[in-house]
Amino acid sequence: MNVLCIQADVNFSRARNAEHVTLHNNLLAEVPEDVAKAQGFETPRFNYAAAVNRENDCFLVNTSFTETEDMLTTDKVRDNGFYLIANVVDAYANFCLDDALAAAAKRLARIIKPSRGAATKPYAEETAILDDVYEKLQDEANAADIEALHLTDALAKAKEANDAYNALYVERTRTMNTRNVSANMKQLRPQTDEAFRQLALAINSYYMVNFLSTKDAEKEAALSKIINNMNGLLYQHDRTVRTRLGLGSKGKDDKPEPEPEPTPEPEPITPEITAVYQKEGGDPENPNRIERGKQTGVEYQGFTLKGQDGTLEHVIGLVNDQDYIEWINPETITNVTETSCEFTMVPDLTEGQYKVRIETYDGGSPLVVEYPEPITLW
Repeated sequence: MNVLCIQADVNFSRARNAEHVTLHNNLLAEVPEDVAKAQGFETPRFNYAAAVNRENDCFLVNTSFTETEDMLTTDKVRDNGFYLIANVVDAYANFCLDDALAAAAKRLARIIKPSRGAATKPYAEETAILDDVYEKLQDEANAADIEALHLTDALAKAKEANDAYNALYVERTRTMNTRNVSANMKQLRPQTDEAFRQLALAINSYYMVNFLSTKDAEKEAALSKIINNMNGLLYQHDRTVRTRLGLGSKGKDDKPEPEPEPTPEPEPITPEITAVYQKEGGDPENPNRIERGKQTGVEYQGFTLKGQDGTLEHVIGLVNDQDYIEWINPETITNVTETSCEFTMVPDLTEGQYKVRIETYDGGSPLVVEYPEPITLW
């Protein structure tokens, strides 16, 4: 049996900016967030996604690339397609009087749950999330449940809408390679390349441990799919660039050409929430246990707290186990700095566990960050 390995020794430096952006968006799409979490390399995948998103923002900085009427319209259509499926499934799961249909809906709801926030993600990441969930929903094992809820046509059209947006996105990206963003791209591209190599190293390591020791068939299948798909993208990218430069095909024994040393740059700061705690009277042994109505502190890094309309409306939210968001009253959000803020915890919210989510529009693009540990309200 052949041992697989992501061939990450590609000379990325010869790619045009558009080629570089397109490649990394496609590579990221091969590792959905829920798959990375399940397989154990969530952190390097998160760091890679952050680097890809920073490069996307830089590449598109001088254009209303994603705000043109046709792209906004296409994005709205695919959002609605996803919401239709998710809402129909929720309605059957929560209110249907037919036990069989309710059970079918609950099975589908479990598949959809990791994708609930897709429409709030950056455009390329949303595409990858929807691709993944539609592939799972269209699996033969779920065909009967989809048919029972009369969602077969809706699912096909939703996938078509997502594919249509991605095709438009890729087309626009490829026409943007002469944009005057070279200086910043020279800084960001090596960071994206290194983040990819760290992710590839993690995937290769998990694959080898499983291959030599664990021997889990499902894990091997999942990792093999990622490795093979990534290698296919890397091979096609290398072939495209070499053909354009007149270098011919790369032989299997060719050594990678050394990349030029990049100008040293400060390490990028990963956007994250680093702490949530009760300001006074909290439990030092259990800082995530917060009393309702009390002043609550939040510490974060890598972004500025800013709502879509420039206010703090719909910026900090508490997400329950049904993915319902209770937004913090913006009038209670105070002492906002570049790294922290505080707010009054909702006094009448049901006791239990919640995720703390920040949805900020720092830089004009939506950024969603969640605190990795649940808090407990009492």
